[in-house]
Amino acid sequence: MKLEPECVGCFFNQIMKALRLLNNEITKEDIINTQKKFMDYLISIDIKEVEAPLIGKKAYELIAEVLNCLDPYSALKRHTNELALQHYDEVKEIVLNSEDPLFHSIIVSALANTIDFASQHEIELISDLIKFDPKRLVINDYINFNISIKNADYLLIIGDNSGEIVFDKLLIEIIQKCYPRLEIIYAVRSVAVINDATMEDAEFIGLDKIVEVIKSGPTPGVNLDTATEEFKKYFFMKNTVILSKGQGNFESLYGLDLPDQDLFYLFMAKCNLIERILKVRIGDLILKKKSARF
Repeated sequence: MKLEPECVGCFFNQIMKALRLLNNEITKEDIINTQKKFMDYLISIDIKEVEAPLIGKKAYELIAEVLNCLDPYSALKRHTNELALQHYDEVKEIVLNSEDPLFHSIIVSALANTIDFASQHEIELISDLIKFDPKRLVINDYINFNISIKNADYLLIIGDNSGEIVFDKLLIEIIQKCYPRLEIIYAVRSVAVINDATMEDAEFIGLDKIVEVIKSGPTPGVNLDTATEEFKKYFFMKNTVILSKGQGNFESLYGLDLPDQDLFYLFMAKCNLIERILKVRIGDLILKKKSARF
């Protein structure tokens, strides 16, 4: 996805929020100087042509630079993984005792998408799950998704955030019970970017013990120009269903011409841009099959 008008101000706001989150002694001057460097970068490029994930990568490179740390979210990522693991057994029991465990594991995976330091929206996962209203899944292509994975040979899940990855593991375990012959591949970022899940997160929660985990590439979202060869192999493999987790992955795949891909988005709407594009509200859950427009 190319940059949309709503994205510009959002990037500057994310820089401010991230610096304050990661260093409570950050000065106003440091924030403004970092925002100015980002503004200079935007002026130096043709923002109508550069993909939004690449612009986001630059914003977080500047954040890492001012903090003098290659992975400034490292401690917070570990904390969210540990916190999610503490609730794992309780959530799993709720899911297994539900009328449709696969559907509820998808809901859990979508609700966990709020574990995002680039967003202001938080939830209490347990209470939200117990009182969940299926109508909150405002775009619901669950039946199509179930049919697709039933008939597929491979399922490629494009991961999003740390913490969230714990409940993606639960989703995978449920899918494996329902469709044991389906080969599942889980993609994480190749390098530390924001709080996106990396191989370190996958190994920490034991995801690599139940599925093949591969690296997708160095940018937030999906950028096929910089993606790893292994990721592209599975992305374009015949008879593969793709489940794209998170708003960032949706934004990067939105608008791409991928006529042969059986691709689904699963995420929570977090900003005004998504409200405008999909005609939903912030906080709505979305499971959507990719169409020609989206």
